[in-house]
Order: sequence, then C-alpha cells, then structure tokens
Amino acid sequence: MDKAINIGIPHVGELVFESIDTPGLIKCLEVSQTWKELAENVLIKRWKGKMLEACKSGETKVVELLLERCNSEESGLNTKDTNGWTAFMIACFYGHKNVLQLLLNYSERIELNARTYHGGSNAFMMACSNGHTDVVKLLLDHTERIELNARDDYEDTAFMLACRIGHKDAVKLLMDHSDGIELNTRSNYGTTPFMVACQNGHKDVAQLLLYHSERIELNARSINGWTAFMEACFNGHKDVVQLLLNNSNPRIEVNAKDTIGRTAFILACKKGHKNIVKLAIR
Repeated sequence: MDKAINIGIPHVGELVFESIDTPGLIKCLEVSQTWKELAENVLIKRWKGKMLEACKSGETKVVELLLERCNSEESGLNTKDTNGWTAFMIACFYGHKNVLQLLLNYSERIELNARTYHGGSNAFMMACSNGHTDVVKLLLDHTERIELNARDDYEDTAFMLACRIGHKDAVKLLMDHSDGIELNTRSNYGTTPFMVACQNGHKDVAQLLLYHSERIELNARSINGWTAFMEACFNGHKDVVQLLLNNSNPRIEVNAKDTIGRTAFILACKKGHKNIVKLAIR
C-alpha cells in the first residue's frame, strides 16, 4: 500500500501544480526539493519550445530551465518568428540583462549574429538602438564573436543607430571600445554617425563626438554634399548649430557648399529657420 501511494504522489502533485501560474510556480521552487522538482517539471512542459516568449517576457528562471534541461531544438533557442527574430535578439531588444547573461553562458549554441528578415538588424544593433547600456556592456565582453560593425539593409551599423536615436551612454560605451568600432561608417545616403546625430538634434551625442574630433570626420559629405553643420541648420536644431559654431575655427567648415552650391545659411533660410539665420549672421 505504501509503495502504491509513493508512486502516485508525483503524478498527483504535478496535476495540482499545473493549475498554478508561472510566477506562482517560480515561488514554489524555493519551498522544498520536492516542490522544486514538481514545479520545474510543470514549467518545462509549459514553456518547452517557447524560448522566444520566455525571453520577451523576461522569464529568467524559465529561460534557465529551458537551457539546462532541453536541447536547442526542444527549447526553441534558435527558432525565428515570422520577422526573423530569435530569442537572443528579443532579449537584447527588450534589455533583459539577466536573460541575456544566461543565453551568453550557452553562446556556443546560439546564432549571435543572426539577422531579421526585414531590415537586416542583428541583436547588437537592437541593443544599441534601444540604449540598453547594460546589455551593450555584456555584448562587448564577447567581441570575438559579435560582429560590432555589421551593417543592416540601409548600411547602418550599431554605432550609427545609437547616434541617430541619441543614446549618449550607449555611444560613449562604443567610443570606449572604438578600436573595434568604425566611427566614420557611411549609410546608403553617405551620412556618418556625426551627421545623423546633428541631423536629429542630439546635442549631447554631437558634443561627445566633438571631444574625440581627432578620430571623427567632422566635415564629411553625404551623397548630396551636405555636412553635419548643414544638416543641423536645415533641420532647425539651434542648440546643435550653436555647438558647431563654437567649434567652427578651425574644425567645422561653416561655409561649405553642397553639390548644387548651397551653404548651410542658404538651407536655413530656405526652411525659414529665423533663429538659425540669426546665429549664422552674428
């Protein structure tokens, strides 16, 4: 009789645990060894093949169990969704540092540089473009396997994206690892990271790049002959324009002309940016 009861307990217990939600099961892991085993079995069954969902939700313990108890196929480790996103990309995109650390512990089983179907982004680009500095730090610890200067379908790199969106802390991190980062990379339009920072009015990022002007092409030209200063003037970013004017002698060429002979002053006038024009004629 005792033997029959003991054989039946795990089965009955597992049925009971199946009615508990995932946060509740994770709490059960700390109660006793028996509860831990029952809760883990239910979590594995519930999340098997759902690594994408676990990473998106930041379910650290679930990700850990899937990595430890399932092979890559069973866990869905390298499964791609309809847009080509992997679990690794999703963890980087949402900034789930603890999840990412677990994944990196099993990095030999992961396609670290996989690309999305639309746009061609990879995980490193996603972390940088979203300003997740803790995640970027972790990835920079694996530079031997991470393609730091990979380009998306628009020829943008992670550094370019961080500058375009204005994530100063991420830009600084990448600058600190600049031996491996292409600081003057060009997009399909010929724009550089410095240009896109000025184009989008990110004064703090522009200032940071100016601190490293010996490595930054401050007067680089896009395919239409525009410079960073022209971009700032055309888009009406007064603070950035003032910053560049303060650094105009001799570093910034304020009177450069584009492919059809227009200067930054002409571009500002064309757009009706009176505050920019006032700065330019002082």
